[in-house]
Amino acid sequence: MKPLKILVVEDEVIVATDIEETLLSLDYQVQKTVATGKAAIEEVERSLPDIILMDIMLKGQMTGIEAARIICQKHNVPIIYLTANADLATIEKAKVSLPYGYIVKPFTDKDLQTNIEIARFKFENDLKHKMESDQFNKFFKMDDSSENELIVESESGLEKVKTENIYYVEQSGGKCIVHLLDEELQIGLTIKEVESQLDEKKFLKVNSDCIINLDKIFIQKLPEIIIADKMTVIIVDENKFERLQALSNK
Repeated sequence: MKPLKILVVEDEVIVATDIEETLLSLDYQVQKTVATGKAAIEEVERSLPDIILMDIMLKGQMTGIEAARIICQKHNVPIIYLTANADLATIEKAKVSLPYGYIVKPFTDKDLQTNIEIARFKFENDLKHKMESDQFNKFFKMDDSSENELIVESESGLEKVKTENIYYVEQSGGKCIVHLLDEELQIGLTIKEVESQLDEKKFLKVNSDCIINLDKIFIQKLPEIIIADKMTVIIVDENKFERLQALSNK
């Protein structure tokens, strides 16, 4: 795996040197070490690092938090804060910028490595979900219901599924599962995101964890419905009865 390029933003020379030596000993690549927020912004513009280690209290008029906010407005890069202040007020200010880590000085080599690796994993995972969501929105066509498609994740990767072939979508264990006639496929979205993409005249969220295809209802005997072909029994929330009956009668 290619070593991470890390930008160090630290105004204490001794601390900055110690961090740089530690990173190199851990097989990371130090892109550069700068002492101000302005210099950090300029360096990111020159070359985007993989991770930024950002001291909160910097020399000059700009704090690390302010520099991070400006950087994140234009660039997608994980930032880990370094600070000697662990007071609640500082933490409250820092967390608004959604950092990928927060290390209190003095810290050990292990603290640094652990935060970097967690930030790397979380950032890559966030990018994966964003990609799936972007692809989902790109390929879903609301203008032609015969061509409506969802992007789902199968063993072979992402693929498109026609919504007319969906029997129901179920949220289970933090994941959304698309139930087809003979397959169950995972979607990289929440049940709320899936609901927003489906045709509300053909699909209905009947409880907090399940969206059904109205065309796939076999028997309706509230509060239960049975899904055609699969014979799955699904419980309908009472506040959905009227909506379900109205749509089913169309």
